[in-house]
Amino acid sequence: MTLISKGIYPITKSNLQIRIFSPISSDMLKQEYKTKPRDKIVIVLPTYNECDNIIRLIPALEKIVENLNGYEGFFIIVDDNSKDGTGEIAVRFAREYKNILVIRRPGKMGLGSAYRLGFSHAIEIGAKIVFMMDSDLSHQPSAIPKFIDCIEKTKAGLVIGSRYCKGGKINGWPAKRKFISSGANFIARLLLGLNQVHDTTSGYRAFNVEILKSIDYNTISSNGYAFLGEMLCRVKEQKARISEIPITFNERKFGASKLGKNEIKGFLIYATKMLFNRVLKMLAFSKK
Repeated sequence: MTLISKGIYPITKSNLQIRIFSPISSDMLKQEYKTKPRDKIVIVLPTYNECDNIIRLIPALEKIVENLNGYEGFFIIVDDNSKDGTGEIAVRFAREYKNILVIRRPGKMGLGSAYRLGFSHAIEIGAKIVFMMDSDLSHQPSAIPKFIDCIEKTKAGLVIGSRYCKGGKINGWPAKRKFISSGANFIARLLLGLNQVHDTTSGYRAFNVEILKSIDYNTISSNGYAFLGEMLCRVKEQKARISEIPITFNERKFGASKLGKNEIKGFLIYATKMLFNRVLKMLAFSKK
């Protein structure tokens, strides 16, 4: 597999175009090791107007993956035509570090579609573990080894970085926002039937790639929080273990949040639909 620098690829079912830049080649992925070959982790980073954050995040991530035992790290940045130069900064980092693939899309196409595209390329690269992570510095890179350790020890299909399990924290939020967020999570857990998950809307996650392949993520059409919820339900349907580790979530210092009230509303609508479907299934089963 060779990723062509500055290649142009059509988006499925669309006449739009995306541009891909990457110095990653098949030679790099198949290089010979004097010791045991390392497994690959791939971190997918959707971006839109995150220049002040990405310029700090990438060096911090590179420092973390450089020191992972038994793993080598790759990054996939999916930028939705940022007006602040985020895409250009990402390409410069790709040239410098050689382990970054940059996908530049022509406009805002949604968080869910960014992750679907990133997941496909992560699988193509040969990832063993695939991460979802925000690009606004709210998720600490230092937690990455803890995710890997949890997957290795618990054999989890999915590990969630949780703000609401024991040890999880949120910095920079007023009490009202914390109350609304924790309340929404509680309601979503009930509606989705995910009582064992404390943080259903966390965007900091790590998947065992085999589970990721099995959940048919390309058929998920939702975006934002709804996408996060549907991914959880797909993993649950596979009867895979879902584990959580506590994280400290930091409110962004630079740029504006991309998730608003409409995202939360969409998530709750999706969760309500899932509850309705579960009730119908239970009623149908009781009639047999």
